[in-house]
Amino acid sequence: MSMICAAMLAWGGSTLLLKTSPAYKSTVTLNMQPSEEELAFNRTFMGVSQFNPATIITQTHIEVLLSRPVAERTLDILLAEADADAGLPEPGLFDKFKGFLWRTYARLNYGKFVEATERMQMINLVRESVEVEFVEGSYILNLTAKSEFPNLAARIANAYAQAYVDLTRQEFSSGATKLADLVRNLKEEREEELRELLIERERVREELNINDLWQEADVLLLARSATQQDIDEDVIELELRKSELANLKEQLDGGRASQPVARLEEEIRQREARLKLRRQALARTDRQLSEQAEKERSLKQLEARYQAVQLDLDELRDRLVNLEMSEATILSQVQLINPATPALYPSFPKVFVNTILATIVGALAMIMPIILIDVVGMRVRTYSDLQAILGGHALPSARKGMERPGIARWRRGRMSGLSREFRNFSEQFGRRMSTEDLWTKEHIFVTGFLPYEEIKRLRDVVAMAVEHSNPRRMGEAPYVITAIAPVASVQDWDELPDGAIVLGVPPAQVDALEIRELQRVGQDNPRKPFMLIWN
Repeated sequence: MSMICAAMLAWGGSTLLLKTSPAYKSTVTLNMQPSEEELAFNRTFMGVSQFNPATIITQTHIEVLLSRPVAERTLDILLAEADADAGLPEPGLFDKFKGFLWRTYARLNYGKFVEATERMQMINLVRESVEVEFVEGSYILNLTAKSEFPNLAARIANAYAQAYVDLTRQEFSSGATKLADLVRNLKEEREEELRELLIERERVREELNINDLWQEADVLLLARSATQQDIDEDVIELELRKSELANLKEQLDGGRASQPVARLEEEIRQREARLKLRRQALARTDRQLSEQAEKERSLKQLEARYQAVQLDLDELRDRLVNLEMSEATILSQVQLINPATPALYPSFPKVFVNTILATIVGALAMIMPIILIDVVGMRVRTYSDLQAILGGHALPSARKGMERPGIARWRRGRMSGLSREFRNFSEQFGRRMSTEDLWTKEHIFVTGFLPYEEIKRLRDVVAMAVEHSNPRRMGEAPYVITAIAPVASVQDWDELPDGAIVLGVPPAQVDALEIRELQRVGQDNPRKPFMLIWN
């Protein structure tokens, strides 16, 4: 009944909404290409991160897309396209119901409801009818508009996309113009700075008397190398001459007036004088190189500043070219890939799907409480509950009519015409009677927590089970199967003749405590009755 009621409610409600307030959806696909500034900022801001830059940029554009200015621009486009007298269609039943709920909530929560203007209501209606999704890891946006009218849904989607394209193009063009003006100003400043550096470099050259700094440095280095080489040769020659003079004096026994000694001494004095002059020349060359290095440092500083300014100027020129091209072509970051078209079928409600889901939910809504009651309750409901209390004295569940033959079950053999349920019950009953050695007793008493009429029906089922599980041979006394009063009416179990006792238990009506009290009945002749669930 729960499943049927839920299915009928879902079918009726879905059919009513389908006739009065269906929802059609139309989707337009946009391609949003980020600007260089966005990419550069995103790379700087994010650095090394687990987040996808495309997702962050796209999500930012979605928030802009759903903003109020875009909705206002969309409404203006829709009103311009619509007839002057027609305007936008009135809200449907579902929208009216939502409006009623909101007004009631506002009055209950704030004590009053402030009625919005007609334009504000239409703007809110446009914003509520739009939803945006994006393709993960890309710059593709899917903008979906829903309405009770398929043509209006397509118009809203296309107008919303067009409004965003127009606003983005306008902002991009304005931003590009402002940025181009800024770049032009910076370019002029760098050009002026470059001219000043050129003038300062010429002034430094004139002040330091520099014609070709690098060539002059090379000439000084060559001259110093040659002077140093001459000094090294003079030092060697001087040492050789002094050694020769010492040997000559030793040969002449220290004589100083001889002509060879005088000649060597004169040559040594000349070489020492020349070595002194060359060392003075080397010192002058070193001073010149030091002065040249100071000039080189000053000039290098100017050259470094000049190169830095020139590099900035080249980058500004390239940037200005790109901005001027963007201004000339009026590029936009957003492009319309796939326009929206009117839908053929409504997206809501889906009568068949809703009915199936309601049927499943209706079943679960009843099954879960039943399972909960079965788990935490004390009532005995199933064969498993009985078996947990009685063990081997619990019989399979039985019901009226289970002993009757099933359709197309008549075959050769004694039990071929019986249902599988009854055959299982008979086999279980026969095995339990054999285990307890009760087939030797003559009597079988049937009772239970049932009305007497139900006890008699249970007695008939038990009699059929006895007949099919252990029939008496020809000439033997048949079993006496008796339906006695309900359990509550039995005063003394010992008054019953010796034999098996079978109790029927209605499902979910008897507590486990009552079952445990009847696990053993009688004082003088205690017996353990068999129990079963009787439906």
